[in-house]
Amino acid sequence: MSDYTIIVINREFGCGAREIARNLTSDLGIHFYDKELIDLAAEKAGVNQSIIQRVDESVGGRHIGTLFRDFGYGSTTSFFSDKAIEAQADVIREIAARKKTCVIFGRCADYYLREYSNVVAFFLYAPMSYRIRHISESNGLTYDEAEKLIKRVDRQKHDYYKYITGKNRGDRFDKHMMIDVAKFGVEGSVTMMKDALDYLQKTKS
Repeated sequence: MSDYTIIVINREFGCGAREIARNLTSDLGIHFYDKELIDLAAEKAGVNQSIIQRVDESVGGRHIGTLFRDFGYGSTTSFFSDKAIEAQADVIREIAARKKTCVIFGRCADYYLREYSNVVAFFLYAPMSYRIRHISESNGLTYDEAEKLIKRVDRQKHDYYKYITGKNRGDRFDKHMMIDVAKFGVEGSVTMMKDALDYLQKTKS
């Protein structure tokens, strides 16, 4: 891509979006910002990472902090104090200002960068049955455990996104393309995203 594009990917938990994002960045040969954003925000906020890993925070009166030690899934904690939220927003905008094509995964980047003309925001989702099966198989959980985990993550991510943006996470606002991963699969989803990016690139020429 001759003109730099910031690719933002938001998703429903359990649809395989992280794999899709990694495949997309690998195919395009660009940087993938995911959990690294938490580290960068912690550094900017001046908070020691070892402390962040022990902190539970509350946003809008709802618990957001430590993520799913009982299930062994993903990061052990996320730090979402107002100070860290502000730092994370600054980090995301700084990344966009570097004028290098990259993928930013989640963390309300679609909202923080909504006024940037060079941003393309994708939203990946799937039916609950698909998500339960994916989480169960990839994490060695029973279907009941997987469903419980998904509902818990959905509730927390919704609360967090609503707190930051005032909007619902799955709304079409600030999103340019929404893909049902169950319908198109990982490979098909990556292909559709690349085709969309190629089309946008051609229209700029």
